[in-house]
Amino acid sequence: MTLDSIPTFTAFISSLARRQSPALLWYSAPGERIELSGRVLDNWVSKSANFLVDECELGAAQQYTLTQQVHWRSLVLLLAGLRVGARLTFEGGGEGSQVHAAFSPAEIEQSAAEYPVLVDRGPLSMRFMGQAPAGTTDYCAEVRSHSDTYSGFSLPHESDAAFKGLTYRELMQRAATRAAQLSQLTATETHSLLLETSKLSLNATVDVLGALMAGYSVLVLDPQEEWADERKNRIISDERAAAPKDLG
Repeated sequence: MTLDSIPTFTAFISSLARRQSPALLWYSAPGERIELSGRVLDNWVSKSANFLVDECELGAAQQYTLTQQVHWRSLVLLLAGLRVGARLTFEGGGEGSQVHAAFSPAEIEQSAAEYPVLVDRGPLSMRFMGQAPAGTTDYCAEVRSHSDTYSGFSLPHESDAAFKGLTYRELMQRAATRAAQLSQLTATETHSLLLETSKLSLNATVDVLGALMAGYSVLVLDPQEEWADERKNRIISDERAAAPKDLG
């Protein structure tokens, strides 16, 4: 892939919408498995991007603080922030941020963001199942009412910062490099990349984008679960997954 052929984030997410194969796989408690195809993942990203724009007034180049907790919903909210063109951070208490999205009421209650957003960890929760601090927005209760086609009201510009010190163009270059590395796994019939981290970060973002760009799904095992080796290895085998360390 040449520098000229590296897609913009907008082009990348549009191509994801045409994909019928799995893009995101989530495992948590025994029996809890969620599979989102590229099209369905794009629907969730679009709904969430519309939510961020319409409910939280988030726009391109504005700072967006996202929890570091790994969950299928936090990955959707990560991609939604990039869809809007926001500048993401996983650190701090929301200072200088338009939006701060997290699972913890304690974290949100102390947030300095303009719009504190509370997210429930339940796999298919329709609302936050707990006591929400005053002044917070319930993501699960609000997001489903938004269109699954993104309005495009706010879009990323390649020269804008996706993260501190890293433009959208540079982020996609890193993702393309990761995708090229993942292409080495083709002969092993790998279908998924195991996201081996307990915290979201820039590196985790590059792994996710690179896997999706290369045509793989992203396999996420809930870090809050205790994973017996037998169960973990069975899932990895069933989903034909590889870990980043397998790249050497």
